[in-house]
Amino acid sequence: MNVIKQTGDQDSYPGTHIIITSDKIGKTEICRQQHKTPFHKQNLLKDHFLLFAIEGSNELQIGNQLYSVKKGEMLLIKKATYVEILKTGDALNDFMYESVSFSLKKDIIIDFIKLIEMDHYSELENYDKAIIHPYGERLKSFLTSLKPYFDDNETIKTGLFKLKILELLYDLSQANPTFLNQLINIDRNETRDLLKTIEQHYLQPYSLQELAYISGRSLSTFRREFESLFHITPAKWIQEKRLHKAKELFLTTQLTIADVCYEVGYENVSHFSRLYKSHFGYNPSETKKQRS
Repeated sequence: MNVIKQTGDQDSYPGTHIIITSDKIGKTEICRQQHKTPFHKQNLLKDHFLLFAIEGSNELQIGNQLYSVKKGEMLLIKKATYVEILKTGDALNDFMYESVSFSLKKDIIIDFIKLIEMDHYSELENYDKAIIHPYGERLKSFLTSLKPYFDDNETIKTGLFKLKILELLYDLSQANPTFLNQLINIDRNETRDLLKTIEQHYLQPYSLQELAYISGRSLSTFRREFESLFHITPAKWIQEKRLHKAKELFLTTQLTIADVCYEVGYENVSHFSRLYKSHFGYNPSETKKQRS
């Protein structure tokens, strides 16, 4: 079976953006473009994500933490993480931006772990935390060796693609033992505490399907466990929490109704106002008057 090669967004920014994808291995992207204006993207990661900055800079917002990944640095992020990224070109080099990124399926990480010696493995307490690592000439050479696979028109066999990803992980583990420990720990404890997950994310506009994914459960299991523990549906719980948070913001801040609506995870102001009045018996504007 061959991997799929496709072109990413090359209209907005001059340059190249090529993507190679395999269902069993993951996705690799090479991006070299001129970014005179920053590029903003937000995404819920479906796979573990490894980013190498080659030119320009990357600002990543993960929860309350801001990470700045510059030229010669890399970052590994656990799947089911919500990330906002701002890509900026190098003003001293004609605003060029270049990066190589890898979305890694669990199976390829397991295959890699089976191949290596585990003598120096240790369990990490903060395996969830993203860590910025520098990378050296060995990994620069590897990233350069990938370019012909993106530039050529020939098809790429899945086996060859898999070998290149395993080579990458092996080079990283040899050059950086901390990265190896992070990679091994990153798949541990995927089934997270249910209430912790929903408490952390109820103000974001996620669907129940996305919340179930973040918690490491299927949608049906997520609903069943939640209702068993809290005797209320997750949708109803989220709605009540959001509306009470909205009321708190109306009484303690100068935010407009629209601002509060977006702040508590709703995207339609009219829908939010109807829910609010149905729950409290009065509309948001009446609540704001109580403040004064």
